[in-house]
Parts: sequence; C-alpha cells; structure tokens
Amino acid sequence: MGSGIHKVGVLGMGLMGSGIAQVAATRNFDTVVIDVSPQIVGKGMERIRDSLKLLVGSYRKSSGKTGIAPDEEEKIMARIEPSMDRRDLLACDILMEAVIEDEPAKKQLISSLAEIGYDKLLVSNTSSISITRLASVYTTPEKFIGMHFMNPVPVQPGCELIRGFLTSDETFQTVTEFCRELGKEPIRAEDKAGFGINRMFIPFLNESVKVIEEGIMSCEDADKTTICLGHKMGPITTLDYVGLDTTLAIAQVLERELGPAYKPADLLSKLVAAGFYGIKNGRGFYLWDHGKKVGINPAVQRYLRK
Repeated sequence: MGSGIHKVGVLGMGLMGSGIAQVAATRNFDTVVIDVSPQIVGKGMERIRDSLKLLVGSYRKSSGKTGIAPDEEEKIMARIEPSMDRRDLLACDILMEAVIEDEPAKKQLISSLAEIGYDKLLVSNTSSISITRLASVYTTPEKFIGMHFMNPVPVQPGCELIRGFLTSDETFQTVTEFCRELGKEPIRAEDKAGFGINRMFIPFLNESVKVIEEGIMSCEDADKTTICLGHKMGPITTLDYVGLDTTLAIAQVLERELGPAYKPADLLSKLVAAGFYGIKNGRGFYLWDHGKKVGINPAVQRYLRK
C-alpha cells in the first residue's frame, strides 16, 4: 500500500530545498519547485545539476555500485518543474516548505497558502520549531506535519517525523509511507524543542565550537576526533554544511525553551553576525570554493576567547 502521493511541491530552493527536490525527482515524483526570484530558483537548479553530476561520477568510478547511471541525470532533471507562480502548487499532493529556520517567516509562508486555496498535506522541514505552533496558522492543521531532513539530503538516510498536537493519524501514516518512498528511514520524535536529533546533536556541535574558541584544538584536529566514533564528517565541517546561521537559530530555540545550558558559543554568534554562514556562501569555519574546502577562515584563526 503506497502513500498515494504522485506530485510534490517544494517551497524554498536553498541548500535543503534543492536537496529535497532532487531526492523526490530521483524517486520518480514529479516535482514543482518555488522561490521568490528566478536567480534563487536558477541557483537551486544548478545545485541539483552539480549534485547529480557527482553521483554520475561516483557511478562510473564504482562500476555502478554507487551513484546514478549517466542516462538518469536528464530524466531526473526533467521531473523538476521550476516556477515562481504559487498557483502551480495546487496540482501537488503534498507541499514541503524549506525556507529559513525562522518561526515568523515560516508562519507567514504557511498562512499565505490559503490565498491560493491549498489545503492538502503540508510538511515543514523545520529542525527545531514547534510543529503545533506552525500548524496553528494552516487552514487544515490535521494535515500538517514535520519532516526534518538531514543535510546533505541526497546522502543522509534518515528523516525525523514530528506530529503536531492536531496532526491526524491518516496524515502521519501517509507521510511515513511517503518518507519510505523517498528512500528515507522514518525516525519518530515528539514535538518538543529540538525534537530528538538536534536536542542531542546541537549541544555536541556547540561544544566543538568552544573547543576551537578556547584554543584547545584547531578546526582540523577537532574534525579528526570523531573518526573513532564512526562519523564520516567531523563536527566543524558538519557545522559548515548545516549552516552556521541555521545552527545558531536552533541553539537559540533550545536555549529559550530549555535553559542557559544550551546557550550558543560566542564564536558561533560572532561568525554569523559577520556574515559567515558556511558552505552556502563559501565562508564558515573553513573557506569553500564550489563545495571544496580551500583553507581555514582567517577570522577563526585569529579568534581565541580570553
């Protein structure tokens, strides 16, 4: 028994939104992607194309054991319909919002869907904000649910599913099946601050920043420490991939709802204030060029907490 979902809409073509769109199209879902400008949409489509090319390269290097076959690249891109007209979303069976991790911004987007008459399944890719509060501005809160994808979305195998207070059993069952159809393992969590994954993981990332700012370790050495834990990526590199601004926003939610033990590290706050967001804009703890690490951010090297 499948989910019954055939067409997917993605609102927001940033790092997460483009990754979600790529996964949906790869799993044979017709996918509409929406953002506020042709430049943002175009950049998102370019990001998907670059990601698919890497997967084709992986397929060739591994003799077909990993990645995707070369002839799949164009088929996947053909399933993605870029648009700036929200009315194109009305034909979708489910919408997935992946805009900035900011509660007012998400609520404004969610409530605006009433203007085009959309009242079907709606998913928020929030990583920390209450699903119940977000659902309160949706016309059919029983059809609202959280799907917290991990970054990078095409690679990470799990997806956290969060029910709001009014999410119906039917919605939860349908979206759980849809999650499996996307090739992701459903991870159930309650609607509490940070849910499960970020409740555990953000303090770990935050502490790794403190290790850097106190001069205990360099970024490179801090990244090496998790090899013994079986992690494929160290915590400082992970911060750049997740986004320093996103990590800070989640930490602030945790601090606000759970107390001062979750207070963001000073260095993290300062980097975001200075416009260092990570791989998304090429500047985080490391400097990046087209997704490749090219060195340590000089601002990080200068910083030591006295």
